[in-house]
Amino acid sequence: MKLTRYYLIALVLVLFSCTNENGRTSIETGYQPGVVITFDDDYIDDWADVHQALKPTGWKATFFVTKFGTLNSSQIGELHTLKDYGHEIAAHGLNHLDARNYIAQHGADAYLETEIYPMMALMDANQLHAESFAYPFGSRNATTDGVLLKEFGMVRGTTYGQLPPSSQNCYYTGNHLVYGLGLDKSYPHFSVPYFLSLLEYARDHNKIVIFYAHRPVEAVNGEYETDYDTLFAICDYVKTNNMRFYRISDLENL
Repeated sequence: MKLTRYYLIALVLVLFSCTNENGRTSIETGYQPGVVITFDDDYIDDWADVHQALKPTGWKATFFVTKFGTLNSSQIGELHTLKDYGHEIAAHGLNHLDARNYIAQHGADAYLETEIYPMMALMDANQLHAESFAYPFGSRNATTDGVLLKEFGMVRGTTYGQLPPSSQNCYYTGNHLVYGLGLDKSYPHFSVPYFLSLLEYARDHNKIVIFYAHRPVEAVNGEYETDYDTLFAICDYVKTNNMRFYRISDLENL
């Protein structure tokens, strides 16, 4: 009888320990809630500029670089500056090929020899070893995941839509494959209040939100552009709420 009573008391304590200050029950994940901000493609100069603007927030990001062989020495130097600050420089394919289509047509070995290994060699030769990969076009399937997760510790796909925060797919879930939600203003789901609602949900439920963008600009004039105001809103929220800025590679060791 005493054992039963002790068991019930312990159960109540566990339930209360999993309830945050807002009265919401959350799963204890063992890591600090936060955000992963990522950028795709080869907008190196724009990335360097936005870094200077966002430095006061203490931000960290992951920059997925494509077409590495076309970068000039100044751009490679800018990538080193970003890395030295604490950002992650990661891989986005040598020629921005569609992984799913290419592997379906030519096979995994041809894809690796054409798109991945030459890129890795160039990045390593420039002391910018890549530990993570993001799919061009977000184009992936189980086959491509199996191929690329043998080469990289973390792989990022994409997700879309303005789902309720509890149903979104852009949170880290303990897997080496993660999905980011786009911040570019051209996406139908674009909404700064919505992005902040995801951060609020992450804060209250011990989660990490993953976002991606392409070209950061002060004023949006085309597709694949994210304005500074959006990035400031996200970074300020993270800083104000004592959340953490993660890089994609940080997730591998959580």
